[in-house]
Amino acid sequence: MGTIENNYTCLLAFVVFLTIVSYRLVLQRLTRCTVKPERSERPKIPHDLTFRISGIPIDWDREVLRKVLMAETNIADVSIKSLAHEANTDFQTATATLGNAPSNFRNVQSWQIRVPELPNTQPGAKQWLVVEKDFLGITTLYAPPPDDHKIDIVALSGLGGHAFGSFRERKGTHMWLRDSLPGHVTSETDGKPMARVMVYGYESAVAKSKCMQNIEDLSTTFHNSLLASVGASPTRPIILIGHSLGGLIIKQSLITMSRSKIPDDKRLFRSIYGVVFFGTPHDGMDISSLIPMVRDGPNRFLIESMSRMNSQILSIQQRDFHRALGSEGDSEVFCFYETLESPTAQEVDGQWRMTGPPTILVTKSSATHCRPWEDGTEHMCAIARTHSEMVKFGPHDPEYKNVKERIKGLSRRAVMARRHLQTTTAKWTKSRIVEDHGLS
Repeated sequence: MGTIENNYTCLLAFVVFLTIVSYRLVLQRLTRCTVKPERSERPKIPHDLTFRISGIPIDWDREVLRKVLMAETNIADVSIKSLAHEANTDFQTATATLGNAPSNFRNVQSWQIRVPELPNTQPGAKQWLVVEKDFLGITTLYAPPPDDHKIDIVALSGLGGHAFGSFRERKGTHMWLRDSLPGHVTSETDGKPMARVMVYGYESAVAKSKCMQNIEDLSTTFHNSLLASVGASPTRPIILIGHSLGGLIIKQSLITMSRSKIPDDKRLFRSIYGVVFFGTPHDGMDISSLIPMVRDGPNRFLIESMSRMNSQILSIQQRDFHRALGSEGDSEVFCFYETLESPTAQEVDGQWRMTGPPTILVTKSSATHCRPWEDGTEHMCAIARTHSEMVKFGPHDPEYKNVKERIKGLSRRAVMARRHLQTTTAKWTKSRIVEDHGLS
């Protein structure tokens, strides 16, 4: 009898054990099933964001600005990437990266920070820092010391681009105009950085744009901004860099300045020595995937004026541009062209994505529509990139090496040409004084 009871007890214990094990297995499966949807609903990983800060007091350094931004944003990872005196103002401009910025910062376009009264500073009127990420207008990325400053370089982004983001490496923070070019454009005599480097931003969105400006309107705004930045009497040569639509804006600005009777415009025009084009559609581009994005928006005329299908506007502009620049030796033009097909725009679930059939947006013949004496490999160079990525370079990018060498050489020749012009002018002025006064 005792043996039967013991067997029964063992059997019951075994059944209970199996029940517990089965319950745990089922619970684990249910837990795994409920966790999967939660993974897709997790908040997005924060990204580094780059902002422009303007209105910075002239006596602030990077550390002071960094501490102010840290206190204002409650973000510990704040890096001041550039700090430069903004021309013809009493303030500095900076670019700053906010590391691991919360997602709510991605939706913020701009805000203001009251300039705090720091120790050992004189109290005065209220001043404000303006923090924003549109980068509209002129932004100085680097300015050498006044004694070393010999040339100005200004870069314009393209259609649907961003003054800063268009020139930043893909999936990285390196921006070659800010982080590499200043150290490579150096004086031939002492090897010191000699170029002030600036970018110019303007409204150029394609989809849902509310802007109805044409190329001439955009060029007028750029012309005025450039004049305000370099001053009415520029003493240094200027090199302009244009990507895509930015190149067309540069061309129209030069045409307008060459025809102007205003002394300030004449002086500014004479200061511009070189132009570097990246994928500029001198003879038009493929806009077939852009028209559905624009629909009947106010910027449709701008997009259609860039078409490669018999654009009369571009044909006239090209003719006038060649006349404006003058003869060989007065200036230099370089043209870079893309060799990889670009994905085109395609509407997916109501959103426009670059997932359409790939194509060459700006052909080699359109991108290199330069002057007869500049049709060799020295002035026309391929870049093995798509249209948008042809101005995005990493720290050790082999494509950047070709660009760097041409811009450096162009800059040094521009400085030499300006020095020669000043010497010639001084000699001519001296000879006229001698003649007028009858001196020997």
